[in-house]
Amino acid sequence: MRRKQKIVAKAQQLNLSQQEQEEWQKLREHQKQAQAQAASKLADHLTTFNDGVIAIIITIVVLEIEAPIADRAYGNFVEQIGIYLISFFVVANFWYEMHKNFSYFIWKADKWTMICDFCFLASLSLVPVMTKWLMDHLSMLAVVNFGIVYFLVQTFELLTERMGMRASLPHIHSLSQIMSRVARTRIVWLLVLNLLFIGISFINPRFGMVLYLAFPIINFIAPEYDRRQRSKGEQHEEK
Repeated sequence: MRRKQKIVAKAQQLNLSQQEQEEWQKLREHQKQAQAQAASKLADHLTTFNDGVIAIIITIVVLEIEAPIADRAYGNFVEQIGIYLISFFVVANFWYEMHKNFSYFIWKADKWTMICDFCFLASLSLVPVMTKWLMDHLSMLAVVNFGIVYFLVQTFELLTERMGMRASLPHIHSLSQIMSRVARTRIVWLLVLNLLFIGISFINPRFGMVLYLAFPIINFIAPEYDRRQRSKGEQHEEK
């Protein structure tokens, strides 16, 4: 009632007619309702936006493959398909990780979540460029730069999860502290692992490229295995 009185007083100050006052009140009520739903709607829109951008990224990568003009170019054609599969698994794995984040942890999003998510997509959009570089000239520098981009995407994916959980659960401070420690630990491990892969790429670029194929596949399978094991453990404890 007090809020309604404030709206009426504001409308009277603007010298609005009775009909205009009613329309003004409807507008304010609509804005109030929109503000209450803004965080959840933003999370839904980010999910849809991620799906569209990632689909385009995968399409761009496959378009970089050149058909063999002569029989002697067939070997290079097969190699390009292999490199494409690396990028496909990398991008598909990140899509799956973000799908899990928005399904299980992020049901509300604020501006920081959006910024981290856009940085995630921006760095992920560099994968086609890095893939083209690998296709044209498989070298130590190409694999190292691919690794740097891969690490940036991982970092922004983790930050998006962190910011999204903070927006979804703003009042659980103990959980926020735990997630902050987990996020820092994961970033350190990702940095160490990527530095190891990059170091290997200096010695053997082709083997470094293979590692960047194996890691997303392992990362794709392992979380589901761990989740099933934890679920079985919880059921066993209940019994």
